[in-house]
Amino acid sequence: ATPVMDGMVVRTTSERALNAQRAVMEFLLINHPLDCPVCDEGGECQLQDTALGFGQGESNYIEQKRTVAGKNLGALIATEMTRCIHCTRCVRFGEEIGGIQEMGGTGRGENLRIGTYVERAIESEVSGNMIDLCPVGALTSKPFRFTARSWELQRHSGVAPHDCVGSNLQVHTSRGEVKRVVPLENEAVNELWLSDRDRFSYTALDSDERLLEPQIKENGNWRQASWQEAIEAASRGIRQAISTHGAEKFGALASPGQSNEEYFLLQQ
Repeated sequence: ATPVMDGMVVRTTSERALNAQRAVMEFLLINHPLDCPVCDEGGECQLQDTALGFGQGESNYIEQKRTVAGKNLGALIATEMTRCIHCTRCVRFGEEIGGIQEMGGTGRGENLRIGTYVERAIESEVSGNMIDLCPVGALTSKPFRFTARSWELQRHSGVAPHDCVGSNLQVHTSRGEVKRVVPLENEAVNELWLSDRDRFSYTALDSDERLLEPQIKENGNWRQASWQEAIEAASRGIRQAISTHGAEKFGALASPGQSNEEYFLLQQ
């Protein structure tokens, strides 16, 4: 790199500079597949935007493109490693921010492969941030995959319900249904990171195991009830348990999907 000197003049729009930009973009796109119409990153892809702004319409590359098999990184991150441009953002995030070295590169040059060293799932609690950092569609969200396009989503600002930091986030919805949750940048609170629990917990909203109506157990069988009836039945049971065994013997179980505020109210 050239050190900056006092009085230096840098030309970024000269013909030579523009030709260099086009050459770099052509190099980045040599092995990149034309997946934009089906890629979840479409509309948010930094490579797509840069190619549109600085690339050229034709490529001189006529050789066979390189293909790379996908990796199994677990239930949260989907991979299309043929799209990878070897920026190593995901690797550096784990080392410098996440504090755990799970991703890395093997091989050299065209044979460089990004993935986990021993082909195992990623266990970091902040692994979803790799999806945001990936400038292409190599790493995408498995729960969100093929469910909506980014320009179709409505954005709603919110606060993370499952941490004590109050991380800022955005809920993306389409036709009244939550499609994904992403971090909202706030340098004073969470910078631009978000935990996996807050990022992916929205999937429980449409879970088949979620109870949509309260149920009361009578004579060993469960029956559906109204909310008012269920609350009154729970209140009677709590008062009876405390009266019989004392308040110190009373306990309650709560779903891990509830917010910190709901846990506080339950404790009271």
